[in-house]
Amino acid sequence: MKSDQLWMVFDVESIGLHGEGFAVGYVVVESSGEVVGGKSFACHPDRANGVPEGRAWVAENCPPFEFNCASPSAVRRRFWQAWQSWKDQGATLVADCAWPVEARFLAACVDDAPEQNAWNGPFPLHELASFMVAAGMDPMADYPRLPDEPQHDPLGDARQSARLLLTAINTLAGTDASPRFTATV
Repeated sequence: MKSDQLWMVFDVESIGLHGEGFAVGYVVVESSGEVVGGKSFACHPDRANGVPEGRAWVAENCPPFEFNCASPSAVRRRFWQAWQSWKDQGATLVADCAWPVEARFLAACVDDAPEQNAWNGPFPLHELASFMVAAGMDPMADYPRLPDEPQHDPLGDARQSARLLLTAINTLAGTDASPRFTATV
């Protein structure tokens, strides 16, 4: 792996595990730990499709979001534009555990504009969970969070996942297992 590898780590909040994504956050980090980008996009969860149990979960677990998109399709469009930009710069896309939420979100991004997006997805899509297993870490464990990593906030979750990704990569490489982020977004 090259030392300046870019990792775009993302997280999606959806109306239940199989409902529509209404918020996405991503952070882009170099293998050194420097954060070079990141953003979140969200619409009001009432605009997303999903079952009542999923809506109840969102209401009970997700912090308030800044709604900067009018619809789930706008959330997907803005994320896809960001992904294409970072992909063009050499970034590799990573999700914590991609199935089902992030995988469904990416499939919906392609479905929104199949002519343009069909061949522009993440291939391969990497999962933090696989890196963690390889590094001897439990991907299902709860890990401490930093102040800028609020749970169920997509940008906060992406930040924590990026930190854990670099920890796993450094463990596998036999180097310092505690990455030092040099900037936050």
